[in-house]
Amino acid sequence: MPSSNFDQKLIKKNQPTLAPNWSQFRYLGNFLTKIEKRIIGIALVVLVLTTISWGLAWFFKNSAVVPADGGDYIEALVGQPKHVNPLFAPANDVDADLASLIYSGLFSAKDGSASGGKQKLMPDLASDYTVSADGKIYDINLRKDAKWSDGKPLSSDDVVYTFKTIQDPEVGSPLIAAFQSVDIEQTGDYSVRFTLKEPFAPFLSSLTVGILPQHIWTDVPPSGIRLAKTNLQPVGSGPWKFSKLTKDSVGNIQNYSLDRNDAYYRNFPHLKTLTFKFYTDYTQAASALKSQDVMAVSFMPNDLANKIVPNKSLQDRPKNFQLYKFELPQYTAIFFNQESAPILKDNDMRLALNLAINKTNILAQALDNEGETVDSPILKDGIGYNPKIVFPAFDAEKANQILDKNWTRIQPEDFFKTEYDAALKIRQQQTSDFRLQTSATTTKQTSTTPEQLAAETEQIAKEISDSVRQDMSAEQSFYRKNKNNEILAITITTADSQQYQQAAQSIAAMWRAIGVKIKIQIVNNGQINRDILRDRNYQALLYGEIAGSDPDPYPFWHSSQISYPGLNLALFINRAADKLLEDARATTTEQIRADLYEKFQQIVAKEIPAIFIYTPTYNFLASTEIKGVSLNKIFSPTDRFNNLGDWYIKTKRQWKL
Repeated sequence: MPSSNFDQKLIKKNQPTLAPNWSQFRYLGNFLTKIEKRIIGIALVVLVLTTISWGLAWFFKNSAVVPADGGDYIEALVGQPKHVNPLFAPANDVDADLASLIYSGLFSAKDGSASGGKQKLMPDLASDYTVSADGKIYDINLRKDAKWSDGKPLSSDDVVYTFKTIQDPEVGSPLIAAFQSVDIEQTGDYSVRFTLKEPFAPFLSSLTVGILPQHIWTDVPPSGIRLAKTNLQPVGSGPWKFSKLTKDSVGNIQNYSLDRNDAYYRNFPHLKTLTFKFYTDYTQAASALKSQDVMAVSFMPNDLANKIVPNKSLQDRPKNFQLYKFELPQYTAIFFNQESAPILKDNDMRLALNLAINKTNILAQALDNEGETVDSPILKDGIGYNPKIVFPAFDAEKANQILDKNWTRIQPEDFFKTEYDAALKIRQQQTSDFRLQTSATTTKQTSTTPEQLAAETEQIAKEISDSVRQDMSAEQSFYRKNKNNEILAITITTADSQQYQQAAQSIAAMWRAIGVKIKIQIVNNGQINRDILRDRNYQALLYGEIAGSDPDPYPFWHSSQISYPGLNLALFINRAADKLLEDARATTTEQIRADLYEKFQQIVAKEIPAIFIYTPTYNFLASTEIKGVSLNKIFSPTDRFNNLGDWYIKTKRQWKL
């Protein structure tokens, strides 16, 4: 290196500077006072905090909170899963909820808020479809990327198998009525054809039923499908798949868990798992929610919901729960079984019973006014609803006048004597028959002393007297009997939900006020289908039916549906009404359907096969920990899951684009 360059560097290095270099900073503390050190320290802290604050502000300004994957959703359900199978799920709300998450249909129903309140059908497993000009042939192409949760591909074989199985009477699916006159054929590996005997405008809505995997079920005989283990450990093609279940010591399912289906053909949900816990009643479910054992309750009666989320101003309500309220296209009615109770064959009798019903009071007592009164099987937003059609309105005086024609008013003591004499006569005949049978089957001679006979007679009289007294209501001021000395008596049968029980009590009080002797039969929810509906084992059934957004009254009111699994609970047979419902199914013109349904309502208003009471509000109660719930209108309880894919618990920040 030339000496001149070395000298220049040396001179530059030794030249005095205005600021210390980095190597000199370590000696700075030797020249500062304590106060100066403190000032500099504070300044440095302020500088750091300011820098962090500016950085965070900039970060928050240029980022947004977004859902993150993960989180376990836990919901309380009242009841027990029995058949998590779309072929049987409509008969059990719990099954319907679980099946809707595990299985996919050819089409899916979405929130109808953006379509004038009507439910919007979207292709699901279907990729596209065509309908013939005469409305009888539906050609449907399937998406080719759909798979079952076990990884096997879904094809038209599965679709054909599903609907053929529904049509098999040996299977006993409640959906059989919707597909009785439909021919299903495979037109390709990923295409099927449905051929109808007659056009049916709402047919596509029938194709929301979940599709079964043929490779899982094909070896199960039709008679054994209800008993198969796969009903509780299903393989589906929906966004969720079965994970596990746990049972208690007596075999009741306590927990039922679902995982995200990695084979699902659409976007994955944010949530990682869904767990459902089962309770015997809504009080238990409400307690579980309050104690945070669950995050939501599928349905909550008004009285319990108002205890958790009181009807207060928004600022006074608990911040940790959100109550969602929906009006379901469902009506609760009293269905008359004229075959089981011959007195109900009299139109005047049905009219009087209708006139005695104060629907406003029932709505207040049973639902705390959470709902609307109804008069018709066609609800106000349904096709063909006409508010000008006159149905019987509350008029207890007129009801009494009608009954007075053929049913004499009697005082409670007269009622007691009539019932006592009738029961005693039956008992005496039974005793006589028993003694004759005993004497005919034994050679041993027995004798009854007068004292024994008197004691026996006294005991029988006491038993009958106690039974009749117990059967009388303290609230009833009078009863009725006809010329044949028959007491006017009706049994109201309903399910064991609090809503139905309260409504039944209200109805009973109203009918007692016009002299009807009333008995209320409460049946367990899980048994009402088997014990009551299957054999039409009731006189007056208090029950609900879901009409849907595009109502088709045919399954509920056509005479072909009076036997199980048909849904004609009033056993209504009217040829003119049948023809109207058939013609409505055959047209694709909405105005023609509306006209036909109006005429149908007029027949129902005249014949009074049922008393239509109210449409309830559906309450879904959830923790505010669950985000992304966006529901405006639902058409069945399972619709609360319509945007489940958008629900989330965990969050993260993401840079704004």
